[in-house]
Amino acid sequence: MKKILILLALLFMLTGCELLDFLEDSEPAEGREFVTIERVVDGDTVIVHLEDGTRERVRLLLIDTPESVKPDTEVQPFGEEASDFAKELMPEGEIVEMERGNPDRDDYDRMLAYIWVDDENVNQILVKEGYARVAFIYEPNTKYLEELEEAQEKAKENEENIWSIPGYAESRFHEY
Repeated sequence: MKKILILLALLFMLTGCELLDFLEDSEPAEGREFVTIERVVDGDTVIVHLEDGTRERVRLLLIDTPESVKPDTEVQPFGEEASDFAKELMPEGEIVEMERGNPDRDDYDRMLAYIWVDDENVNQILVKEGYARVAFIYEPNTKYLEELEEAQEKAKENEENIWSIPGYAESRFHEY
């Protein structure tokens, strides 16, 4: 009986320590907040739940991906792939960090933001992998523009995905 109590006490101490570590690490980075992914709509749009329970449609800042679900629009080349890749990066139910833009709304009342997973900028990952192009550059929402443009240059050089079709990304995905 004594051994069981000692084992339970040790288990409690270990669990308690891990819980304390989790609580210490559970603060978002400065300027960011935790959100829960409800679902990825397409490569550059997600629906999230804020910590207060509010549901928001979020448009990822400074990027554009080919259409995959836009009404009255054919699925564009790499549209489904961009959407699938975004779903891998941001699975349903995942808690991620979100950094709002300034202003934080577009003309369609969508929240404008950068999403961070494991301290990596999802917007930048989508560009780096050739699923998105840098677009919709409006001051003052240009905080990570330089990093995104560098990622885009590398994706172009490597002819990654959207950059594998000459002229496609530059056409805003409309001529193909």
